[in-house]
Amino acid sequence: MTPDELRSAQKLTMANPERLRLLARLLTHPEGRSTAEDLARSAAEDLAAVADVEHDLDALVAVGLVAVVGPMPSSTALYRVSSRGIARFGTAALAAPRSPDEPALDVRDHDALLDRLVDTLAGTFAANANAGTVDRLVRECYAALGRQVRSSEHLPALTAWLATDRLAAMTEVTHGSPRDVLFVCVHNTGRSQIAAAVTRRLAGDRIRVRTAGTRPVSEPDTMTETVLARRGLDGLIEFPRELTDDIVRSSGVIVTMGCGDACPVFPGRRYLDWPLDDPAGRPIEDVERIVDDITARVRALVAEIDATDDAVEDTVEDAADDVAGLLVPMTAEVGRFDAAEPRGWLPRLARRPWTVVTSALGARGQRKAR
Repeated sequence: MTPDELRSAQKLTMANPERLRLLARLLTHPEGRSTAEDLARSAAEDLAAVADVEHDLDALVAVGLVAVVGPMPSSTALYRVSSRGIARFGTAALAAPRSPDEPALDVRDHDALLDRLVDTLAGTFAANANAGTVDRLVRECYAALGRQVRSSEHLPALTAWLATDRLAAMTEVTHGSPRDVLFVCVHNTGRSQIAAAVTRRLAGDRIRVRTAGTRPVSEPDTMTETVLARRGLDGLIEFPRELTDDIVRSSGVIVTMGCGDACPVFPGRRYLDWPLDDPAGRPIEDVERIVDDITARVRALVAEIDATDDAVEDTVEDAADDVAGLLVPMTAEVGRFDAAEPRGWLPRLARRPWTVVTSALGARGQRKAR
């Protein structure tokens, strides 16, 4: 399919207003990706509508506006808006009525679009952020992107994507989780984007991935996109973004690629530096080699994170077994409890094993909270 044919197919696919609303819900989803069932539920639709949502999502995937996250095939597909989907139809999606009784907005009226976005995100993050905080962050993201983006027509959609992700980073309970990984390079167009795309494909929803640049540019690197497209990964990259404290603070593993000194350091985080060549301006053979190198490193990192989780799971199971072994004799002792026994005897007996359990479950609970 030629580029012109692809654009025509995209316009035909998006002629359905339901798909515009679907794209808007996916664009402002706090996780950055979602299942068809979750998207149907967020629109107050019954489960019978899930099949329709899946059909629409598959149509969007077919024309490159939405990408599937995680290994394929999968029993439960996860979807995210691609960078092309945001750039080409994101603003129109925000302007589309959210419900039958709501009017459509003019895509050129950015103030009205931002007001609607604030209203949407204030509802989504109501438990952790007030409307004033949401409004300030949305306006901040819009201003920052305005200094970076060449075409103003994309600004509302990019603001929706960036503000949603930053609000999610600011309000997450599990700050510093090892399953929140941030990839950072200089321009956020090559190395960090490759690493993020590979991680999203390999790990699916097991790892939350973000990228950033210390000096982000206005658009993704063309050659990097070409090589990733050959591997079916081009839909899993994102628009270049500036490195901010909130996304560093929310990440448990920060991988730098040529910009380690510019990344803020927070205690309790794990920092890795991968010495990698910058693919910008290199021939396609060199870019292929860089992608292979990054893929191998990502595989090792994902395996290490999974192994750490398995170790926590084993700790929980061992602690549960220890407690189960104590419960029978403890119950017998309680039945013969002597009033003359010093106070505090039973709590002292039970204290240690339950401390082990709560410590292990605490680590496990942080992971599940996501």
